Amino acid sequence: MNKVIGLITTNYSNNRFGPLAEGRPVATIPFGGRYRVVDFPLSNMVHSEIRSVGITTSHCYRSIIDHLGDGKYWSLDRKSGGLFFLPGSIYGMKRFEGKFLLRDFIENRPYLARARDHLVVVSASNKIFSMDLRPLVKQHRESGAQVTMAYKEISDAHMKQGPFLNLGQDGRLLGIGREASGHAAWFMDLLIINQEDLLALMDWYETMSYVDLLEIINENIVDMKIASYRFDGYVGAIDSTYNYMQCSMDLLRPEIRSELFDNRRKIFTKVQDAPPSKYLPGCHVSNSFISSGCVIEGTVENSILSRSVRVGKGAVVKNCVIMQQGDIAEGAYLDNVICDKFVRVGRDTRLSGNHYTPLVMGKNEQV
Repeated sequence: MNKVIGLITTNYSNNRFGPLAEGRPVATIPFGGRYRVVDFPLSNMVHSEIRSVGITTSHCYRSIIDHLGDGKYWSLDRKSGGLFFLPGSIYGMKRFEGKFLLRDFIENRPYLARARDHLVVVSASNKIFSMDLRPLVKQHRESGAQVTMAYKEISDAHMKQGPFLNLGQDGRLLGIGREASGHAAWFMDLLIINQEDLLALMDWYETMSYVDLLEIINENIVDMKIASYRFDGYVGAIDSTYNYMQCSMDLLRPEIRSELFDNRRKIFTKVQDAPPSKYLPGCHVSNSFISSGCVIEGTVENSILSRSVRVGKGAVVKNCVIMQQGDIAEGAYLDNVICDKFVRVGRDTRLSGNHYTPLVMGKNEQV
């Protein structure tokens, strides 16, 4: 799209992920067998023809750089525009509700100010959805709004983490709240703001740089024209271990899987070649995602297995997420368990969590 740049924020964290977020931001937590969470907002921007995308990095940025590289898998290894790694402030948001730390914008003014009269599409990196951003940009331009905020209408707001938008009948923003119940407009951590308005807000609030951009928008509702855009597709939130597990299990529903991985709008990711998975005699697999390179001798039900996972003879894996190169030995039994990369589960070991509190095994653990 002409005169549009993207910005994806990753400089925030919380303590609701346990070992999953040790040494990595939420953006690079593995998801869906072969992806990372950041692949979804980045692919949305690429499919919408945004050719310049900045990534504000957290202090543990190694996994982001390792995964995204020079951007070639997203066609962002370009002479003009491309992928930009932007330094985040040394102390990011310690509360997960704040994902748009103003200090991160101020630190990266050269990127945001490099071309005048642009729109800035700002996205967090913890939401799972597949969306063409061009209708959103078109509506923003035609409405004459200074900011347009994307939302999904939901009926179970008490089950979601905010923010929620309080909207007038014309879709104009009246307020932003952290809690809601019943039907509500659930903010998708995605907005468009005019470049000149963003730069002005950065100047006005420079001495309060640790405030969140949403707080600034909420404070200036009367003085700014802030519109909204409704999205009717699937939206999943990765904001805790529980919700990570729920989003993962959602992938086993055909209607959600077909929407997220539509061939017309693929989710791009770093390519890692592996041979086809091998299903040995006596194995049983049902309603599961099995990535390439796996060797299955046991039983896998309602689970997601990343690349090169081995499930030994007589082992049972149910309602689980097993990440890259996991090794489940003979006779082991796993139910409602998340195993990070390179986890080894010994012979005849039993590991069980439950629907609300899945058991999490950290990277390289052996039990």
